[in-house]
Amino acid sequence: MASQDQLELEAKRTAHVEQLSDWLLQNSSIYNIFLSGIKQTSVVAGTVVSRLTLTSTHLNSKGGLHGAVSAAFIDFTTGLAIASWDLREKTGASVDMHISYLSSAAGAGDVVEIVATAEKVGGSMAFVTILIQKVEVVDGEEKKTLVTKGHHTKFVRGTAKPKTDGEVRN
Repeated sequence: MASQDQLELEAKRTAHVEQLSDWLLQNSSIYNIFLSGIKQTSVVAGTVVSRLTLTSTHLNSKGGLHGAVSAAFIDFTTGLAIASWDLREKTGASVDMHISYLSSAAGAGDVVEIVATAEKVGGSMAFVTILIQKVEVVDGEEKKTLVTKGHHTKFVRGTAKPKTDGEVRN
């Protein structure tokens, strides 16, 4: 059973990530267009899981999730994962992004789950992996189909908040 301190830290972490998500949506036109309606379903240290229902705005000419939209999903959610690592407010600048488009199975009306995991957040660089999966309910159980996989490296030097005496973040 989690201690009261652990529960408070997880509540603080979730509120921090949700606040950052809201701020990014309000202050970036591209995020607002592509990510309006995104909801975080899980926030733990280093990992944020989000869900979004796709609309025609998200699709390419063949009716599948557009690659550029996938890149925007990755850019947005990796920042949230980095913020969840240690509650930093700034999440750095993109250095490198690799995206593998594995399936065109996701289309309008489909729910996608985006799992962003900060594998390492160091003093200068952060390394985050991403899975974008289509979520379907089949016979009462969730079935997930991997649509996109990505890796994102961000320069994060100077983005961490200084720790106060006795503060524990992870």
